[in-house]
Amino acid sequence: MRLFVAVWPTDQVRDRLVGAIEPQVTAELRWVRPENWHVTLAFLGSVPDDELDALVAGLRSIQSQALRCAAALGTHTSTMGRSVLCLPTTGLDELAGVVRDSTAPFNRSDYRDRPFAGHLTLARARRGRAVPGLAVGYPVSALGTGVPVSMRWPVSEVRLVASEECRQGTEYSPRALVALAG
Repeated sequence: MRLFVAVWPTDQVRDRLVGAIEPQVTAELRWVRPENWHVTLAFLGSVPDDELDALVAGLRSIQSQALRCAAALGTHTSTMGRSVLCLPTTGLDELAGVVRDSTAPFNRSDYRDRPFAGHLTLARARRGRAVPGLAVGYPVSALGTGVPVSMRWPVSEVRLVASEECRQGTEYSPRALVALAG
């Protein structure tokens, strides 16, 4: 199964973000459902089912190493490559390093050696297209005022999640939750 480790924003941050961005109706973008908004700390790729228990044990080993932290969303949209519209996210570098170290023996992703770049994906460009320039640099504003606002939330757990592509988009199902120390 395809697995990744991520943190989810709090309900309060997600609800504020829903009110702070205005998805543009455009043929170029597929918007991510708000309940699926997360920041990936480590994408693991396809991990065999018989390794899941050992992976969870490795991930649980971070409980004594990883302290709670705070994540902060950027105030303007940006891109990752040409096909991902996102909000840069800071405050998670140390946690991502600990997670990546603990899951390294199970990581089969082509991306495993790329440096961590914290971001919350808002939309993806449809196949063969790029994120339209008008969507980049768009402010995340308070109640549509146009005044950019920063959103922070405390991170107290990480989730091991399975992802599966389906007709309605990507479906996520949690496989393990790991509370952080502190």
